Amino acid sequence: MSGAIATADLPPPGRSGRLLALVRKLIDYGTQLAASFRERSVPNDPRHLTRNFGTSDIAVILARITQGLLRARLLSEKITPIAARLDAPPPPGSAPSPRTPRGPSSAVQRRAPSRQPEPQPTDTASLLAKLPTPEQIAAKVRRQKIGAVLADICRDLGIPPTHPLWDELRRAITEFGGNGSRLYFDWLEQAFPIRHILTRCKRKPEAPPEPACTGPPSAIAA
Repeated sequence: MSGAIATADLPPPGRSGRLLALVRKLIDYGTQLAASFRERSVPNDPRHLTRNFGTSDIAVILARITQGLLRARLLSEKITPIAARLDAPPPPGSAPSPRTPRGPSSAVQRRAPSRQPEPQPTDTASLLAKLPTPEQIAAKVRRQKIGAVLADICRDLGIPPTHPLWDELRRAITEFGGNGSRLYFDWLEQAFPIRHILTRCKRKPEAPPEPACTGPPSAIAA
């Protein structure tokens, strides 16, 4: 074995290597997923598709997968030039300080007023028209943090919490500035839209209150 190096002797990949390997896994998965839809080898269960993609329209799902693959390729191009910076050890004393929890009053003050959900279009043409253009996607990837791009790719590819890559993705999203918990709750609300059910219940007219009793009944004159 002249000049051969055993795999076990190779050093573990750095942060950039692990990240690029994860992006390649997403590209492979998205490519196979799109082929499965085109070959109609994916179970066409509207409820399952809506849980993962927010729609059961195959044309829209294929468009979403296409834009997810575009995000993944753009992210790979974004990572490569900064690989050395990602692999460099953090400077001493750069550990993030613990965040001070906010009190209930502060959380209430910062909470945005609730808005009624806008009615969503259902026809294919309108749904496709709402998707971003490749130029808009490229501009967004350039300004986003790496973790946020990963989360958007997960949404485009309809990756649920049961997917084999889910745990690895959530760790990478959090490590590189994204919000893994928000990704999970976005999927949860898409799969089980409890908020919309509660909103409809709140809009139902309430029964008028019964008149309050203010005292004993007045005496009837004889």
